[in-house]
Amino acid sequence: MVAATLVRSDVEAGLNLVHALDKKGFGVIAALWLYNSDTETWRMVIGYEGARKDLERKYLEAATISAEWRKQHPDEPILDLSSVRITSADDSLLVGLKPVVRVDGIGEIRFSRNMVNGIYVEDSLIHRLAA
Repeated sequence: MVAATLVRSDVEAGLNLVHALDKKGFGVIAALWLYNSDTETWRMVIGYEGARKDLERKYLEAATISAEWRKQHPDEPILDLSSVRITSADDSLLVGLKPVVRVDGIGEIRFSRNMVNGIYVEDSLIHRLAA
Protein backbone atom coordinates (compact mmCIF):
# COMPACT_ATOMS: atom_id res chain seq x y z
CA MET A 1 0.00 0.00 0.00
CA VAL A 2 1.40 3.41 -0.96
CA ALA A 3 1.18 6.18 1.66
CA ALA A 4 -1.35 8.93 0.90
CA THR A 5 -2.03 7.65 -2.61
CA LEU A 6 -4.60 5.05 -3.58
CA VAL A 7 -3.19 3.39 -6.67
CA ARG A 8 -5.26 1.62 -9.31
CA SER A 9 -3.50 -1.71 -8.76
CA ASP A 10 -4.62 -1.69 -5.10
CA VAL A 11 -8.17 -0.81 -6.15
CA GLU A 12 -8.20 -3.73 -8.61
CA ALA A 13 -6.78 -6.12 -6.00
CA GLY A 14 -9.50 -4.96 -3.60
CA LEU A 15 -12.21 -5.52 -6.19
CA ASN A 16 -10.84 -9.02 -6.77
CA LEU A 17 -11.18 -9.64 -3.04
CA VAL A 18 -14.82 -8.49 -3.12
CA HIS A 19 -15.52 -10.71 -6.15
CA ALA A 20 -13.91 -13.71 -4.43
CA LEU A 21 -15.94 -13.09 -1.25
CA ASP A 22 -19.15 -12.68 -3.28
CA LYS A 23 -18.51 -15.91 -5.15
CA LYS A 24 -18.28 -17.80 -1.84
CA GLY A 25 -21.39 -16.17 -0.30
CA PHE A 26 -19.51 -14.12 2.31
CA GLY A 27 -22.36 -11.58 2.54
CA VAL A 28 -20.53 -8.37 1.58
CA ILE A 29 -22.88 -5.44 2.15
CA ALA A 30 -20.18 -2.76 2.04
CA ALA A 31 -16.83 -2.40 0.33
CA LEU A 32 -14.96 0.86 0.42
CA TRP A 33 -11.52 2.37 0.69
CA LEU A 34 -11.03 4.74 3.62
CA TYR A 35 -8.15 7.18 4.00
CA ASN A 36 -6.58 7.63 7.43
CA SER A 37 -4.74 10.96 7.57
CA ASP A 38 -3.05 10.06 10.88
CA THR A 39 -1.15 7.19 9.26
CA GLU A 40 -1.41 8.56 5.71
CA THR A 41 -2.66 5.21 4.43
CA TRP A 42 -5.67 3.79 2.67
CA ARG A 43 -7.43 0.73 4.04
CA MET A 44 -10.26 -1.27 2.56
CA VAL A 45 -13.32 -1.73 4.75
CA ILE A 46 -15.50 -4.79 4.14
CA GLY A 47 -18.87 -4.88 5.88
CA TYR A 48 -20.72 -8.19 6.15
CA GLU A 49 -24.28 -9.21 6.94
CA GLY A 50 -24.41 -10.63 10.41
CA ALA A 51 -23.51 -10.03 14.01
CA ARG A 52 -20.36 -8.48 15.44
CA LYS A 53 -19.81 -11.67 17.46
CA ASP A 54 -18.95 -13.44 14.17
CA LEU A 55 -16.06 -11.09 13.40
CA GLU A 56 -13.24 -13.53 14.14
CA ARG A 57 -14.93 -16.27 12.12
CA LYS A 58 -15.42 -13.87 9.21
CA TYR A 59 -11.70 -12.96 9.19
CA LEU A 60 -10.80 -16.65 9.04
CA GLU A 61 -13.35 -17.22 6.29
CA ALA A 62 -11.95 -14.29 4.29
CA ALA A 63 -8.40 -15.62 4.71
CA THR A 64 -9.46 -19.04 3.37
CA ILE A 65 -11.28 -17.48 0.41
CA SER A 66 -8.29 -15.24 -0.35
CA ALA A 67 -5.89 -18.21 -0.30
CA GLU A 68 -8.18 -20.17 -2.65
CA TRP A 69 -8.29 -17.19 -5.05
CA ARG A 70 -4.49 -16.98 -5.12
CA LYS A 71 -4.25 -20.67 -6.08
CA GLN A 72 -6.97 -20.50 -8.73
CA HIS A 73 -5.99 -17.09 -10.19
CA PRO A 74 -2.20 -16.78 -9.83
CA ASP A 75 -2.02 -13.94 -12.38
CA GLU A 76 -4.77 -11.83 -10.77
CA PRO A 77 -3.81 -9.93 -7.61
CA ILE A 78 -6.00 -10.03 -4.54
CA LEU A 79 -5.69 -7.57 -1.68
CA ASP A 80 -3.81 -8.84 1.34
CA LEU A 81 -6.01 -8.92 4.44
CA SER A 82 -3.44 -6.81 6.32
CA SER A 83 -4.85 -3.90 4.29
CA VAL A 84 -8.46 -4.75 5.12
CA ARG A 85 -10.74 -4.05 8.06
CA ILE A 86 -13.69 -6.43 8.21
CA THR A 87 -16.68 -5.24 10.20
CA SER A 88 -20.33 -6.04 10.79
CA ALA A 89 -23.34 -4.19 9.42
CA ASP A 90 -23.77 -2.28 12.69
CA ASP A 91 -20.42 -0.47 12.33
CA SER A 92 -21.02 3.23 13.07
CA LEU A 93 -19.38 4.40 9.83
CA LEU A 94 -21.49 2.06 7.69
CA VAL A 95 -24.66 2.97 9.57
CA GLY A 96 -23.91 6.66 9.02
CA LEU A 97 -23.10 6.27 5.33
CA LYS A 98 -26.19 4.22 4.39
CA PRO A 99 -28.68 7.13 4.36
CA VAL A 100 -26.23 9.26 2.36
CA VAL A 101 -24.76 6.92 -0.26
CA ARG A 102 -26.09 3.79 -1.91
CA VAL A 103 -24.12 1.63 -4.32
CA ASP A 104 -25.57 -1.72 -5.31
CA GLY A 105 -23.41 -4.26 -7.11
CA ILE A 106 -19.99 -2.76 -7.75
CA GLY A 107 -19.46 0.93 -8.43
CA GLU A 108 -17.00 3.66 -7.72
CA ILE A 109 -18.14 6.76 -5.84
CA ARG A 110 -15.76 9.23 -4.24
CA PHE A 111 -16.96 10.58 -0.89
CA SER A 112 -14.72 13.18 0.73
CA ARG A 113 -14.57 15.79 3.49
CA ASN A 114 -17.85 14.91 5.19
CA MET A 115 -18.97 14.19 8.73
CA VAL A 116 -20.93 10.93 9.03
CA ASN A 117 -22.40 9.69 12.30
CA GLY A 118 -19.82 11.73 14.21
CA ILE A 119 -16.95 10.36 12.09
CA TYR A 120 -15.01 12.65 9.77
CA VAL A 121 -14.44 11.02 6.40
CA GLU A 122 -11.49 12.79 4.87
CA ASP A 123 -11.55 10.67 1.74
CA SER A 124 -13.10 7.40 0.62
CA LEU A 125 -13.78 5.42 -2.50
CA ILE A 126 -17.01 3.44 -2.17
CA HIS A 127 -17.52 0.29 -4.27
CA ARG A 128 -20.60 -1.09 -2.53
CA LEU A 129 -22.94 0.17 0.14
CA ALA A 130 -26.20 -1.77 0.12
CA ALA A 131 -29.27 -0.58 1.96
